[in-house]
Amino acid sequence: MKAGLGHIKAAQALEEYAKSNLPDIKIEHVDFCEIDPMLGKFFVIFYDITNNHLPAVWGAVYGAFDKEPVLAAFRKVDGFQRLFESRIGRYLKRQNPDGIIFTNVVPAPMVTPPCRKLFPNIPLAVVVTDYHGHSYYNVPLIDRYFVAIPEVKNDLARAGVDGDKISVTGIPVSQEFYGNYSQTNLKRKLGFNNNYKTVLFSSRLSKDFIIPSLEGLLAMDEPINLAVVCGGNNELYKKINEKIPPQNNFKLVNWADRFDEYMKAADVVVSKPGGLMISECLALGKKLIMTDPIPGQEERNAEFMAKYGYGKMAIEPDKIVAAVREMLLLPKTDSIAGHANASAKILEYFK
Repeated sequence: MKAGLGHIKAAQALEEYAKSNLPDIKIEHVDFCEIDPMLGKFFVIFYDITNNHLPAVWGAVYGAFDKEPVLAAFRKVDGFQRLFESRIGRYLKRQNPDGIIFTNVVPAPMVTPPCRKLFPNIPLAVVVTDYHGHSYYNVPLIDRYFVAIPEVKNDLARAGVDGDKISVTGIPVSQEFYGNYSQTNLKRKLGFNNNYKTVLFSSRLSKDFIIPSLEGLLAMDEPINLAVVCGGNNELYKKINEKIPPQNNFKLVNWADRFDEYMKAADVVVSKPGGLMISECLALGKKLIMTDPIPGQEERNAEFMAKYGYGKMAIEPDKIVAAVREMLLLPKTDSIAGHANASAKILEYFK
């Protein structure tokens, strides 16, 4: 479900891996909004409004529903969910699946009951795309959970999920993040023809701290290359373009089809601490400066990165510049590119 880009990217990574490596498995990547447009759009709009404009509201909802009594009371009011079971059931009957993987857990309590009635023996699984296990993930009809790290397994166990159902696999990322590449060649491809270290700054929201942060990074004593990707936000792109003049060590793009190339060319990434962004940085061994986290899951993601030294939180422009300066001096983190692919581990369950 298109509530958060990370859920989509995780599903795409599973689909991509299956098409390349598992010819006997046919994967269909489905947006829940296609199954029930009204219900799906309600959740997507709520997520977008609260995350982009009312993050404190999202944080309050996230915190409240991470308490078992609140969640249990909500699930007892199941009439709302039953309103949509017939449409979901008709869709499932047409698809006749041998298994279902949720990369966004929100639809799971609505999809699993009709699925179990129609297909009592097929496996139902959830991929947890953050570095924190929320109580909402405890969906009784789910057979298997795939999580990033042992701490998330512990979170889910505390929320009442049977530990035997939980596998620590990592979070699926695109095949583009596994394999060798030349950082020097990619820097040149992006237009940086020097030996400066490179910083990638990524944001799709227009926030007040962004332009002062960019100006501070470009004014550092030791010059850097600075690449900025605006995630398709025309307003942000226009604002930065007007405020920061063209420079040989500065590249501004509104959208990057091959965002992985910008990450590979970078020595340090500055971005929100979404679960997939973190997983991609870990896959490449890139340090992450985490800014403007959404209250709730992104704050928990940031705590994980800071705890193990993979990243640093910084909100104000001067703190962002200081954090980048500090991270550029640290030795490079080992990538996990040589480790087992999370998609391979997850899809092994369905073979």
